[in-house]
Amino acid sequence: MIVLPCTAQEAAAPKPNYWTAEALTTLSFRQTSLIDWAAGGNGSATFGSTIDAKADYAKDKITFKNRLQMAYGFTQTFGVGFQKNADYIILNDDLGYTLKNGFSGSLGYSFKSQISPGYSGNIGSDIVSRFFAPATMSLGAGVSWEHKGIKIVFTPLTGNVQFVSDPDLRSRYGNEPDKLCRWELGAKMRFEAGAEVQGLKISTTFDTFSNYLKNPQNMTCDWTLAISAPLTKFISFSLNCRAIYDDKIKFKSINDASGNPILDDEGNVKLFPALQFQEIAGITFSYTFK
Repeated sequence: MIVLPCTAQEAAAPKPNYWTAEALTTLSFRQTSLIDWAAGGNGSATFGSTIDAKADYAKDKITFKNRLQMAYGFTQTFGVGFQKNADYIILNDDLGYTLKNGFSGSLGYSFKSQISPGYSGNIGSDIVSRFFAPATMSLGAGVSWEHKGIKIVFTPLTGNVQFVSDPDLRSRYGNEPDKLCRWELGAKMRFEAGAEVQGLKISTTFDTFSNYLKNPQNMTCDWTLAISAPLTKFISFSLNCRAIYDDKIKFKSINDASGNPILDDEGNVKLFPALQFQEIAGITFSYTFK
């Protein structure tokens, strides 16, 4: 008798996946053509794109959350020239250890800059920004709280450094003319909130930083808002806003009572800080990668 033994191999259990990731992308395009238009005007083409990507890790009491926000857009006005209308990179990373009641010990890193040169007018006019001019990095330790789509991170011990690689732009962004970096030590708070209802997505962030070493009462603020509402499976309405206030960024001239620009002691036009605001709205092609 010949006996043929049969063996059954159990299927290997799938390895646990501690990562979750998604990315929302939008693309928008608008074109205007004018031929013998009595009311006047110029034809134009406008392009815009955004990315909001998240990658989160969670295992036991350890969490590692990462978010990248990017936007780039431009307008080509025929007969006038090319102008950039949106350009930013914002990266936030948070390493946490879960405590109780939604609280975690937190170590946070952030980076902010832009992709391409910016001009005061069309290409060829004065350059007012470049990649790494300015760029801001911060690293801080503190505590975070998260509950139902709301997250607050408070890091009372935060080191902040601002790079301005172009010497001609350093005074514009608060750096000394001969110094690539400006170092700060202070407290930072970041607020994040997001919700989705029947396809309508709303996401907002708010960052504020106070420098212990110089004028701690003059806090810098950076706010973003993104809204996406579906029209079809891939077509949606989108609205992206960003507001910045930093008293060290001086770029706006102010006129006196006679209508003349205010001058400094050397007779040059004196520049002042101001609230910066950007809004981009349109019908876009959007897709979420998961």
